[in-house]
Parts: sequence; C-alpha cells; structure tokens
Amino acid sequence: MKKKIRIYSDNGVSLFSLKCLINELTSLKLDIDTISSNEVIEENWQDSTSIFVMPGGRDLMYLRKLKDNGCKKIKEFVEDGGSYLGICAGAYFGAEFVEFEKGNDLEVLGRRELNFVKAKAIGPAYKEPKFSYKNHEGSKAALVEYKPKDLKYLSSIYFKGGCYFEGDSQLDVIGKYSDLNKAAIVKSKVKKGKAILSGVHIECSSNDIDGIDDNLSLMKEEIKRTESIRKKIFIDILENLLI
Repeated sequence: MKKKIRIYSDNGVSLFSLKCLINELTSLKLDIDTISSNEVIEENWQDSTSIFVMPGGRDLMYLRKLKDNGCKKIKEFVEDGGSYLGICAGAYFGAEFVEFEKGNDLEVLGRRELNFVKAKAIGPAYKEPKFSYKNHEGSKAALVEYKPKDLKYLSSIYFKGGCYFEGDSQLDVIGKYSDLNKAAIVKSKVKKGKAILSGVHIECSSNDIDGIDDNLSLMKEEIKRTESIRKKIFIDILENLLI
C-alpha cells in the first residue's frame, strides 16, 4: 500500500502554514492529503500514512478539536512506527509542556498528551517583533543553524511566534537559533516511530509570503537569499522521518 503524508487541517490551523506545506510537498512530488479532526478520530488512516504533519496555527484549538481520542490515535500511530512532524503550533502541541506568552493576555500553559519530546516548548523564542495572530505581524527571518549529523547548514527561515525547547542533556537538538543559542528543531525516537518538532517554519518559501508592507520586504528578501538551503533542510527532515 502506498502511504501518504497527512496534513492536519481543521479549526486553528494557519491557512498560511497549510498553503506553504501543500505547495512545498507538492513541488517535491510527494503523495499528500489533508485530514480533519473527525477523520483522525473516526477513520482508519494510520496504515496508509507515513508522516502526520501538524502545521502552524493555534495549539489550544487543536486540543479542543482532537480531544483525548484524537490525541490518543496520533500518539499510537507514532508509537507503532509512524512519524510526526510538528511545525510552530504543531511543535508546541508535540512537546511535553507548553509555555506560550507567559504572563501576557495570550498566555497558554499546560502539559500535552502527545509528549513526543521530553521538553518544554517555550515561546515566542523572540520577544521582538511582538507576536500577533494577524497575517505576518510579529514575523521575522530567524537565522537557524541546522546540524543533523556531520553537515551544517545556516539558513534564514520564516519565524512567527515559534518556540525554543528546554530539556535535559538527552534532548536531541538538530537545529538552533543561531543568535539565541537555543534549540529550534529537535527530534526524538518514540517507541517504534519518531518525531521532529520545529519552532520555525521550515516549510515556508519566500514565494509564499505575500500581502506584506515595506517593513517586511527585507524579511522576505533575507529568506529568499537562503531559499535553497532551507529546502535542503526541509528535505533532510522529511527523509529522516521516512527512513
């Protein structure tokens, strides 16, 4: 049976992140499909799925839609040999504990059932520009050092409210915010499966960034300059999850 990459698409998912994922995975000629919370809970999708992708958006809304049953099915899928890719909100969702905008109006604190990586997801990693749920407000080009094995890549990658990870010495860090020296991308073995969580939007091409003002045009240009490296990072992460 040919397996698909399933992208979660339901309340809370950022349309921008979803668009980026579909464009990027389609350009790589990979077999993809979207999946809703009801489909996660009610249908038998696990055997025909290689990677479950949780895009950027709002972690709390994922929790409300998937509830215990949906989270349990995703967790069992990974533990039985599947793979999970969490990007931005999907990374918060896949960590052990979420600490977002602590002390502010948008505060989200709490344990997460998936718990694929034994780490606290803390964000936004950058306090400036100030995070907003509005399109591209609070976004920036984050310089990320990606070092999965012996290779090292440096790329400017779209960032908007994403986390850094704080765990013990066993935390497998494969990407860092270069200027913060904090974990941006982590991976973990989950029984028979694996998970990779990214605080930055590794799926986002500069071509996907539109509707921006002059203040953000420099961000787009910065991301564009290292576009080919970002794509290599994204492909390497997918290959890690497909092996």
